[in-house]
Amino acid sequence: MSVKPKEAAMPNRRTILQLLALGSLAAVPAVSAASRSETDPAAAWRNPGAGQKDPRLYSLAHAILAPNPHNRQPWLVSLEGEDSIILYFDTNRRLPATDPYDRQLAIGCGAFLEVLSIAAREVGYEAQIRPFPMGEPQPYLNDEPFAHIRLIKGGTKDPLYGFITQRRSNKEPYDIKKHVSAESLQALLTTEPNDELNLAGTLSGTPQCESLRQLTIQAYRREIETPLALKESIDLMRIGKGEIAQYRDGIDLDFPGIGAMQAMGLLTREKMMTPGTKAYQQGLEQYDPLAKSASGYVWIISNSKDRFAELAAGRAYARLNLRAAALGIAMHPMSQALQEYAEMSAIKANAEKAVGLGPDKCLQMLARIGYGGRIPPSPRRGLQEHLRT
Repeated sequence: MSVKPKEAAMPNRRTILQLLALGSLAAVPAVSAASRSETDPAAAWRNPGAGQKDPRLYSLAHAILAPNPHNRQPWLVSLEGEDSIILYFDTNRRLPATDPYDRQLAIGCGAFLEVLSIAAREVGYEAQIRPFPMGEPQPYLNDEPFAHIRLIKGGTKDPLYGFITQRRSNKEPYDIKKHVSAESLQALLTTEPNDELNLAGTLSGTPQCESLRQLTIQAYRREIETPLALKESIDLMRIGKGEIAQYRDGIDLDFPGIGAMQAMGLLTREKMMTPGTKAYQQGLEQYDPLAKSASGYVWIISNSKDRFAELAAGRAYARLNLRAAALGIAMHPMSQALQEYAEMSAIKANAEKAVGLGPDKCLQMLARIGYGGRIPPSPRRGLQEHLRT
């Protein structure tokens, strides 16, 4: 039975690599770690906006911490006049295999706008957001303005502001001995009234939850078994401290011994792509313990399928993720089952059936919830790299 509220982001492969390390490196001598890059991939998370007198830059320094698919960070901005910002979608950061119509990336842009709005309120400004000033982009996002934002004096502080630097997409297994209660789920889903969206969830032990658990496992395996989808993810892996510091985006992989594994040829992108290898098989099974440890699932349904609905879903998901941080609940998007490529179509239909999706509506987000340990933030590029010149 699903729980609905009262009105008021690609999987991680650390587990694969740790298993490989345990199995393959027992006899490998210690290797010194690569020298730390001067570029700190976590710097953006520490005191964002500190010292900024321009409220736009202060707000943007927080907005770049928003959740987004595959950590692509697909945001470019320009400052206009004294009080305005233009947000553009970075067309060089598409995900053509797994997000062929840019739906998930549009959601990531919506999350960016919500975090920007929350941060602006903290310094006494209201963000007036006008989406798609040049018209709604279809069937793909383009390089025309995604949104025009104007900051005006006013607005009340948002209590979720304090969790912007604390929120995470926790891709580790959750504590199977600690369950999210119905009361906690209700508190998580409590949201501001929005006639265009429906937030709902279900908890472990219900037929609905168990159906979603199996579907998320099937969907991840289908993504691994689809060569173009798998290659897209592997191409975006940042393996080891050097690559993580160089790119500060994508899927970060790092643990003791990873440099030795690369040097010995035990860990290569080619092996991750090749069926029959240990790396491929571990990747295929990676989601099983993640889904099995979920205490429940939450999802967002929109009443329409246009870009405005995707933007609204992104804003709602950002708030959902921040509220999870406030409640101490771990959250991890598991939206492979919602992706619009041919190989996923049957699983997508089953996921929509599992949540009772009605005609002309869209299942925009699906995430597992539970209780997990503390994890570091995902890498982020600095604000300057998002400023359009």
